[in-house]
Amino acid sequence: MSRQLTWKHLSVEQVEEYLSLVDAPSRLAFLRAVSDLPDDAELAAITLDLYQYAMQFAQRRGFTADKVSALYSLAKETHESSMNNFWPARRSFEHFKELLLMHSVQRPPYSVGLYTLSDARAITDFFSAGYFRHYMLYKYAFTKKTEMRFATYYTRTVAVPEPFMLPMGEAEEEEKFLARQEQEKLDQLGTGSATFHISMETLGCATVAQKFSRRAIFSLPPPPTCLGHIISHPSFTAYPCLLHPNFN
Repeated sequence: MSRQLTWKHLSVEQVEEYLSLVDAPSRLAFLRAVSDLPDDAELAAITLDLYQYAMQFAQRRGFTADKVSALYSLAKETHESSMNNFWPARRSFEHFKELLLMHSVQRPPYSVGLYTLSDARAITDFFSAGYFRHYMLYKYAFTKKTEMRFATYYTRTVAVPEPFMLPMGEAEEEEKFLARQEQEKLDQLGTGSATFHISMETLGCATVAQKFSRRAIFSLPPPPTCLGHIISHPSFTAYPCLLHPNFN
């Protein structure tokens, strides 16, 4: 059987030596010497406690040397496989049951009947109440910690929008504001031109004079002095009333 755990990690001589020890400190020192523990001191202490409790359970059950060796390997294989592969508790327990059944049923070459049904139940209860009950603590302790540091840098400057409303100190009365806008429009239309007043009465046309009795402000070249000049003047198109048939 390729996954036989008997005598895999503890030989018969080592098991007999362990069982011959009478005090807990000497047994703990023995397990520390024969076990392949992690380099970290805290993790090594946690792993050593797991092995020690498994061996104490085997002694209380009165297991023979081959059963003690297989139980030690069962605890070691389950723990190392679970922590190295970062398995969840369910997957780890399935792996544990698989190894236990391979040593509880006599069916060569697939399994060997090392443990009885009573032994298998007792081993399952022991690991369920101990190792798997605190499995998340084991997993937390044996998970490698990754520390990530990062910083945020602003690569562009966001322009601050201008306020929607001006301060009250810069406020302007509505009449002055409208007058200023009107003046700005007139300035844009008549920049650099002469402003003049046309009196229709000087043209000799009473009808036109009545219609244009009010003043007209234009941004035009200098006004003509007679009717002939008006007709031939470049700004003649600005006086559409002069084209009326009654105008003569």
